[in-house]
Amino acid sequence: MPAPRLILPGLYELALPIPLGTVNVFFILTAGGVALIDTGYPDRGAGVLAGLSALGRRPEDVQHIIVTHHHIDHAGNIAALQARTGAKVWMHPLDAELVTQGKAIRPTAHSAPGWFNRLAFGLGKWLMPATMAPARVDRPVADGAIIPVAGGLEVIHIPGHSAGQIGLRWPAQQVLFAADAVMRRSKRLQSPIVLEDETAAANSLARLDRCQFTTICFGHGPTLSENAAAAFHRYAAVQAG
Repeated sequence: MPAPRLILPGLYELALPIPLGTVNVFFILTAGGVALIDTGYPDRGAGVLAGLSALGRRPEDVQHIIVTHHHIDHAGNIAALQARTGAKVWMHPLDAELVTQGKAIRPTAHSAPGWFNRLAFGLGKWLMPATMAPARVDRPVADGAIIPVAGGLEVIHIPGHSAGQIGLRWPAQQVLFAADAVMRRSKRLQSPIVLEDETAAANSLARLDRCQFTTICFGHGPTLSENAAAAFHRYAAVQAG
């Protein structure tokens, strides 16, 4: 199992295996405890806890679990980690509703344009379960809410990939967590494979482009720190046509 990778002081990225690739879980470490951003694919909870141990922290140190959206590769371990840590779980209400029902995909989900996305979407539907262990969501959060972690994480509602997807902006460190609004593959920024609403996805991308940040973290692919805002702006401009 890979060890968490230091992004900047207090922030670590752990890439966990899923069918067809990896998904990222992030650890924010403070003197008062730990916050997790996303939880990984089902049965990967041991990997998350091993990463936590590698950072010198214990399960009971985890106070917050922030889940960007309900898809199984991000929300699949909520119930298991909740039981081990006792942490409070934060999500947008639109996706929290599905998590409490154990639903990992909406009927409206479909492939983004392009042959690769169509192929990956088809394989994903075959390989990834449509259900998961139901979990409790303690703290529903809407757009503009501030989660009290490390000086405050600003919630940004970014639907399109999923109706209740959220990004996070960490002003104290100028970090943007973009969830699956965009992914980084082969050192390039690319659109997500799965969409629910193309227009909403485009609007969400434009909104993220207006944020101030120097580091951008993705649900899939390594964090980008060098010229991150400029790279994202170029990508968003191409997507906008």
